[in-house]
Amino acid sequence: METLIRREADWILSQQLPGGAVVTAYPGQPKIVPYFAHLALYGPAAWGLHLPRVRAYLDWYLAHLERPDRYGVTGTVYDYHLDERGAEVPAYTYDSSDSYAATFFTLLRLYYGTSGDRVWLEDHWPELDLVAGAMLATLQKDNLTLARPDWRVKYLMDNCEVYRGLKDYAWLLARARGEVAEAQGYEALAGKVREALEDKMRVNGGYCPAIYRAGLRKRPNWKKWYPDALAQLFPIITGVLTPREEAARRLYANFLRNYPHWYRQTTSENFTTTLVVYAATLMEDRWRVRQYVTGLEENIIARGHPWPYHAAEAGILLLALKAYLAGVQGNNDER
Repeated sequence: METLIRREADWILSQQLPGGAVVTAYPGQPKIVPYFAHLALYGPAAWGLHLPRVRAYLDWYLAHLERPDRYGVTGTVYDYHLDERGAEVPAYTYDSSDSYAATFFTLLRLYYGTSGDRVWLEDHWPELDLVAGAMLATLQKDNLTLARPDWRVKYLMDNCEVYRGLKDYAWLLARARGEVAEAQGYEALAGKVREALEDKMRVNGGYCPAIYRAGLRKRPNWKKWYPDALAQLFPIITGVLTPREEAARRLYANFLRNYPHWYRQTTSENFTTTLVVYAATLMEDRWRVRQYVTGLEENIIARGHPWPYHAAEAGILLLALKAYLAGVQGNNDER
């Protein structure tokens, strides 16, 4: 497993450009999508691998902050594509302002947790405050965020990531900056987002994947994989629900009832995202995790990482393996 971890970390960083950006190798045209870059680097950062390369990406992200962007928001980063000369060309848009910023803070916490690089943080607190502003730029009176100023939908996945991002930024403020009062403010706001998720988005047996204009709630269709079914795992993935809570166990049981054989889908033609194996690891579903990883090694990794497996999938896989091995150590300690 150690060989697998190092090999996948190397593969993730093989897709980093000299300027620090990490590319998602979409079929036809590679793109720089910060959200996917963050997920890709979760893995190396969590394992303490290639930390100077992770820092190079953090530098790239902060160097590309918009002040403001086309939507009037300061602290966001656009998607980019590469032209025929390999130059980075802004798309002047992004999928979401809330999730891009939130997942940046989760990546930064992972980086700081393994590197202890307080100097980098001290050099960049002003820019980090701008990113925090971007994360909250679309926060509404009900304590949920819109995906983007012009896209007035409150997504379950995004708001779970905002909850995590607020917690992670609070952690950084307290640990690395010594700003206890400010950290408590972000912690309190994270608590309000969690309460809103429970009050506004919880429905029988799960969560509504989105709330539309005028408060229209979309109930989950468990037979619809994206975003409905996959979104149900995000409260577990981001810590909105702890794995030992009864609500988390019911949620995962509902997922298994609808997708009992998810762990077998490890080919490029029939692929289950590694986000599911991360959730399964947190829920201590160790047998299915082992089956999935074995199939992934045989059908995806050993065959050159065919699409739709990309750098973000590998990053989440490494995060899942870290949680899995921590569980093995915990079980050994208990014995």
